[in-house]
Amino acid sequence: MTANIYGFAVLFVVSIGTAAIIFGLVYKSLRSLLDEVIKLPEGTTFYTRLFLVGLVLVAGSAMLEEPFNLKAGSPFMEFTWKVAEGLSEVFGDTCLFLVAYLALVTILVATLRRKNEQ
Repeated sequence: MTANIYGFAVLFVVSIGTAAIIFGLVYKSLRSLLDEVIKLPEGTTFYTRLFLVGLVLVAGSAMLEEPFNLKAGSPFMEFTWKVAEGLSEVFGDTCLFLVAYLALVTILVATLRRKNEQ
């Protein structure tokens, strides 16, 4: 029972940590792009917060889909594979979210940049 809790805790920390790392890597560039295109501080704040909330919710949702119901006395490697399965879901769903968010921002940039140039 406690091994299942530890496995879930590891999956939770790594999933939310992955979302935080991705946000940290993209935040500065995304903010400067949105500042230049939108030219509304509230809009930039909205889209960056939407990005963070989306990353955290996608990671949390994918993480919670992985059941940890291994029997007591299961080998350590089974717990490792269970965490790896959960991370596979987290990474896959995060990639899909990033593609969708990229499409949204690309449409936003293309639309507003053309409007601002006129």
